Amino acid sequence: MPKIISIEGNIGSGKSSLVEAMREKYSTHPDICFLQEPVEEWKQVKDSNEMTIIEKYYANQNKYAFSFQMMAYISRLAQLRRAIKKGYRIIVTERCVYTDKMVFAKMLYTDNKIENVEYQIYNKWFSEFIDEIPEFRYVYLHTSPTVAYNRVNKRARQGEENIQLDYLQKCHGYHEHWLSKMPNENILILKGDVDTDEFPEQKNLWINTIFNYIEK
Repeated sequence: MPKIISIEGNIGSGKSSLVEAMREKYSTHPDICFLQEPVEEWKQVKDSNEMTIIEKYYANQNKYAFSFQMMAYISRLAQLRRAIKKGYRIIVTERCVYTDKMVFAKMLYTDNKIENVEYQIYNKWFSEFIDEIPEFRYVYLHTSPTVAYNRVNKRARQGEENIQLDYLQKCHGYHEHWLSKMPNENILILKGDVDTDEFPEQKNLWINTIFNYIEK
């Protein structure tokens, strides 16, 4: 079974750019696979007005929370299963199915944006297939909500226009609650507030630290 490492952190913590930098550095290693969050797959799910499921979710979480969380779970699981079948030695993912369960789905249920019956369905689907997946280890880009919010505004990604600071603060709290309970050997915590545009060498330092952790 492969070693599976999930890069975790709030929206705007720098996960995507870190995974891409890792992919570039290890592009000549055919035994290592990098799976970025399946955002492009989510963008393909549109209504008759060409509005994507991501845009609909952020615009009206009360209505689309369950739909989006099911989409996220199914697409992440399918992506990971395909990678496992290809026989990679190491798989690095941008977030994972446990992130959705322990952070986003849980938060939406607590906020009554996912109904009890929907939450039962979500957990039933989760439990049905999770035994097929090897144990994860985690790298957590610990980033303050204010820094994350400023980055989200600066990058101006499609579908993220309605993200507010209080939402990122709640996401941060759920990440902390979940990941703080991890055994030390299963998690590596990095200081995500560092501006990697201003200090580009920081990414290389992180990548070296991450792969030392993976190979332990």
